[in-house]
Amino acid sequence: MNFSGQIVTSFFNLILMPFGTAHHTLGLVALSLLTGVAMAFVFKWTSNDRAIRAAKDKLKARILEMRIYQDDPVLILKGFGGTLKSNLVYLGTLILPVLVLLVPVVIVFMQMDERYSRRPLGDDAKTILSVELRDGVDPYQTEVALVTGSGVVMDSKPVRIAETGEIDWRLRVDEPGTHDITLSANGANYSFPVVAEKNYRMIGHERNASSWIEPLLHPGMPAISDDMPLARVRVGYPGARYPLLGWDVHWIVIFLVYSLLAAIVLKFIIKFEI
Repeated sequence: MNFSGQIVTSFFNLILMPFGTAHHTLGLVALSLLTGVAMAFVFKWTSNDRAIRAAKDKLKARILEMRIYQDDPVLILKGFGGTLKSNLVYLGTLILPVLVLLVPVVIVFMQMDERYSRRPLGDDAKTILSVELRDGVDPYQTEVALVTGSGVVMDSKPVRIAETGEIDWRLRVDEPGTHDITLSANGANYSFPVVAEKNYRMIGHERNASSWIEPLLHPGMPAISDDMPLARVRVGYPGARYPLLGWDVHWIVIFLVYSLLAAIVLKFIIKFEI
C-alpha cells in the first residue's frame, strides 16, 4: 500500500505542477474541474441511459397520477406507493456508477484534504506535537526523545498522559522554512517535516502506525516503522480558507461547486442521463 500511495501522490503532484508548490486557489479550482470532468465520463461509461430514462419516466407518471386523482384517497394512496417503488427503481439504476465512482472520489478527497485543509505555521507560531504510544506502552516508562533544529524549538517540557498513552510537546517556530524533526525511541528514529513556509504543496499533519490505508489517507507524513512504540503522530496546523464569490470558504465548498459545475456542463456535451 505504501507503493500505491506514492504512485497516487506523484500523480497528483504532476497534475498540480503547473500551479507551483504554494496553496494557490487556482490549483484547487483546476483539480476540482478535472475531477468533475472525470466523474462525468465515468458516470456515462458505467450507467445505463435507457434504464435511467425509463425509471425517471415511470416516476413522473406516478407523480402525475397523484395529481390527476387528487380527489380519490384510494387512488392517491396507490399512486403514492407506486411513487415510492418507482423511486427505488430509479435509485437502483444509479448504484453501479455510484459504486464505481466511490473509490476514486475518496482517494481524491484524501489527497485534497492533505493539500488544502491546512496552512503553514507562521513566524513565531506555536503548535502542539502529540504522540500516542501503542497499547500497553507506558509514557512514563518509555523514553521518547524529540530532536529539533534551529528553525523549530521545544517551547515546553513534554506532558505525559498515562490514561491515553500520550506525550505532548509545544513547539515554537523561530524561522520560516520546512524543518525536519525527529522522534527517537527504542533505538529507532521517526523523522517528519514541520512546515512553516508558503511554498509547500502538501502539509502532513497526522500519521497512524496500524492502519493499512494510511499511505492514501495521510500521504504527507512518512510511515511509522514497526520497531517504534508510536501508534500515532500528529502536528497541529491552522485551518485554510479560499476565496469564493467574496467569502473565504473551506476547500470542500470550492471542490463541490467547481466539480459539479464541470459535470453539469459536460452532461450536455456528451449527453448522459442522471
